[in-house]
Formats: sequence, C-alpha cells, structure tokens
Amino acid sequence: MPVIRLALAQMNAVVGGFTQNVETISRFRTQAAGVQADLVLTPELSLTGYPPEDLLLKEGFNDATKQSLIEIANQKNMPPVLVGTVVGQGDPGVALAPSTDGRDVARPGFQESSRKHIGNGLVCVTENGVVATATKRLLPNYDVFDELRYFHPGVGEHTIINVNGIAVGLLICEDIWTANGPALELAKQGATLLLVSNASPYARGRREEREAMLRERALETKCPIAFVNLVGGQDELVFDGQSVVVNASGEVIARACAFSEELLVVDVEAAESTVGTKFITSYDSSKKSMNVNYTIEPLAEIEEIYDALVMGTRDYLRKNGFKTAILGLSGGVDSSLVATIAVDAVGSSSVRGFTMPSRYSSDHSIGDAEELARRLDIDITTLPIESAHQAFSGTLFDVLLGDPVGLTDENLQSRIRGVLLMAISNATGAIVLTTGNKSEMATGYSTLYGDSAGGFAVIKDVPKTLVYELCRYRNEKAVQDGDPEPIPVTVLTKAPSAELRPDQRDDQSLPAYEELDPLLELYVEEDVTAEQLIARGHDEALVLRITRLVDLSEYKRRQMPPGVRISKKAFGRDRRMPITNAFRPEKM
Repeated sequence: MPVIRLALAQMNAVVGGFTQNVETISRFRTQAAGVQADLVLTPELSLTGYPPEDLLLKEGFNDATKQSLIEIANQKNMPPVLVGTVVGQGDPGVALAPSTDGRDVARPGFQESSRKHIGNGLVCVTENGVVATATKRLLPNYDVFDELRYFHPGVGEHTIINVNGIAVGLLICEDIWTANGPALELAKQGATLLLVSNASPYARGRREEREAMLRERALETKCPIAFVNLVGGQDELVFDGQSVVVNASGEVIARACAFSEELLVVDVEAAESTVGTKFITSYDSSKKSMNVNYTIEPLAEIEEIYDALVMGTRDYLRKNGFKTAILGLSGGVDSSLVATIAVDAVGSSSVRGFTMPSRYSSDHSIGDAEELARRLDIDITTLPIESAHQAFSGTLFDVLLGDPVGLTDENLQSRIRGVLLMAISNATGAIVLTTGNKSEMATGYSTLYGDSAGGFAVIKDVPKTLVYELCRYRNEKAVQDGDPEPIPVTVLTKAPSAELRPDQRDDQSLPAYEELDPLLELYVEEDVTAEQLIARGHDEALVLRITRLVDLSEYKRRQMPPGVRISKKAFGRDRRMPITNAFRPEKM
C-alpha cells in the first residue's frame, strides 16, 4: 500500500496573534521539510487561535485572517500545509448552509452582520495558493462551545485531497465525534485516510474518551485516522495536545506528548485510490524506511491535572504580558499548592509571597508559610494587618454601634488582605493569584473583594480533596527527582482553617470535605437534583444544606476571576446558572 508521511503540528496558538501564529506554522513547516513530510496538519483555527469568540464579529479581524493566510501561501520550498482558519461564503470551494435562527433576515435598526458568511475551515495551502478547502459540518453548541453563534456549517460534497495515491478526507473536530456522520460519509466517497484538525480542551478523562472514539471511527470507516490537537492555555481553557494517529483497526500507532508543542511525524499506510483533488509532493520514496513513528506513554491522571494547571497558569500570564505573580501565603494547603504551581509555571524569581497575619493567625501557620517560601526559593514579606483591622473597626464603630463582630469582622480581615495585594499589584504590575478552591467557590465559603480579589484563580476548578492529592503528588515527584519536597508535611496534616476567629476550622462551617466533594460533583458537574440525591440515599438535611449553599452563592461566582478548567463542568464558561433563581427543592 502507498505511504504518506504526515507531520502533525501540535502548536500553541495565540488568539488574535496572527504574527505569532504564522511564525509558528512556518517553524513547523520548516521542521516538516527537514524530514521530507508530504503534508503538515495544524489544529483547528490554528491561524486565529481558539476560541476567537466575538473577535469573529469584527470585520477587521477576518480581514487580518485572510492576509495572514496569504503570507503562508507565499512561503517557498515548504511542504503543503493544512491550516485551520476562518473561511467565507464567497471563497473558492466554500459552501455554507443558510441560517436557521433568523440571522440572515435583515431587521430594522440592526446592522447586517458579516458572520452569516463565516465558516470554520481547513484549507490546503501549497506554493500555488489554496488548492482545497474543507468546512466544519457539525458545530458544537454545548459545554464551553458556542460555535452556532459565529459559524454556519459546511454543506455539499466533503473535501478529499489525493496525496501519493492516498485519498485523504479532511475533517474538523466535532465532525469526527459522531457515528454515521461526516467521517463515514467521507469513507463512502472514497477516502482511505482521515485527517482531523482539533481544538479539544482538556478535562479529566478526555484523552481516554478521544482515543476510544477514534477506535470506533476507524473501525466504522475502515480508515486510519490522524488527529492533531491544539496545545496551550486560553483564558479558562487548557488544550492538552496528545495528538494521536490510529490505524484502520483503531490501534494507536503514534502519540504526541501532553502540554507542550511538538511536531509528531508518522508514516501511515492507506489503501490506494484515485479519488480527490490531487497535488504533487516532493516526498522521496527512498526515505520511507526512516523510522519516524513513536508513541509517548500517556500521563497518569494526577500528573495530567497538575500539568494542566501549570500550563494554564503559565500561558495566562505569558499571553497577557504579566512578568511576575504575587499571592497571599497563609500557611494553608490551598495557598501552598498555588504557590508551587506558580513557581513551576514561571520560575521562583517571578513569584512573591506575602503573609498577612491578624490577631487570630497562629505561629505555626506563619512558620509553615515561611518554610514553604524557603523550599520554593521565593521572596516572602510579612505585612501585619492588625493596625488596619483596628482602624477599620474604629471607623465602623459609630455606624454599627460597636465593633464589627461575627462574619462582618471575619470578612473585614479578608478584605484588608485583598486591598493590600491589589495595591502591590498596582504598584508593581504583578498579577494577584487567588487561592480559593472549587469546594469553597461552590458553597460560597469565600469573601467577595477579599480572598477572591485577584487576576487569576489557579485552583478554582479543583475540589479540596483533590488539592491534597495534588500536593502529595508534587511532593512525591520532587522525591523521585531527588529534590526536597516543596510543601511542608505540617501543611498537609493540620486541620484546614481560615483563621479569622479563635480556633476556627473549616468543618465548623462546612461538612467534612470527604462528604462535601462527592455531593458537589453530582450536583454541580452532573446536574443531579437535590430530590434525586436524597432518593439515592444521601442524608436529606446534608443535601438540602449543601445545595442551598451552592444556589445562593451564584452571585459570588459571577465576580470571581478566571481560572484553569480541569473538569467537564467548571464554574464559568460551561456552567451558567441564573443569579435570580426561585427554583428550590420542594423539601426545603
């Protein structure tokens, strides 16, 4: 059977960064030329970055996309490349379905939008320009995706190009996920190899789901499949890469690494065919014996999660121009994990910690924070808040007819710390990393404009029980690498506490995290109702207490900074609940 040498460019694209993205594609094409690849495949919307969201509604953005594609087409002595980009109704070979939601109908008082002409495309570029264009057929509109807001699906014949006698069918992300869908249609049209351009965000278990799906499609179509995925952080999303190639039996024959750029080069055998638009390549058949196929072993889940948090943090800072990060160090497990992730992301010299003790702070917590800083080799500064606490209390005395007490006094301390960190941020340009976890965000166990004040919430999608697992993993990794454990064991063994009142512990305000987190996962991520939880045998009083806390805290979550998404349903892009909401369980 004929062989095609594919180069899968697992690249870290920048949304709107046309210059950077063109340079990255060119770099990978140059590398691909060096190994005599027939064809380079880039991820979905690799030219624009993914997701571009409402930038797609700007005419100038789409004009810049077209100009950048011309720059790629003008590059000489390069192998053909499949580029993910925006295409228009008037472009050669593009046919888009009309709108079904009324967007094509002119309405008085509204400027007609150019978005009705836009498709999500994959174009084949050679020295002769664009020689073929595929358009995405199935537009996802669930979870973090809202592509129906911007794109129209492609219609008509699917796109097949012929390389070295192999009929190569072109697909974009969602097109491969559906049984009896575009993949099978391409196979029926005569495609003998399927290439898929993807921007598939990371979530726990996603790699296994992708590879299981690819096995199904390979067996369904009797075609080998090459699946290239985007890598990198984009706001809350993290793309994990882990591009993969399976043979016609669905067996993995090549896999790229996770959470870093890579050019995955693989020789793929496929049935000979005369179907498709053909173009000549410069591939030297004498080089077919070169051993280029290799498979990276997948990461363990806990390592995958940790690396996702590191990449999401690093790219948020890097792509938004932040050189340094600061955070409050309480000596607790959450701030210890965030500090460790930050150091792994941007280096110890770019991270600075602040301990801000109050009258309730224990000596061991201050000591744990200082020991953590020593182990991480980061600067730490102590800013006592007692004088500020007294000043605020004095200012409020006449209004409150006494000193602030209870929750008012507790939140006052947290907000003083937030004010100090944000002032330092203003003065230095450093971003403030918040340290709240998903369990706290779910139940509202946080202070608006206090511990929630900052620019990026590193562990906002990490339940408290997982926080401990990640800390233990990072310590174990350090030992394996011959390094000292970054997180002091005393941080992991003491009872969690906000230390905002005498002898305070988290379990005085919340159920034990071992009870809380499984219920939160069911209620938040799987949308199981309170009634269903009770019917499954969970304690009724506990269920009603927890679900009430979650529902009443929506207004807080709307004001939280963005943070790394690692679950299949995080607070933010893909869980959108109304703040004003009268729906409550009947048993409340």
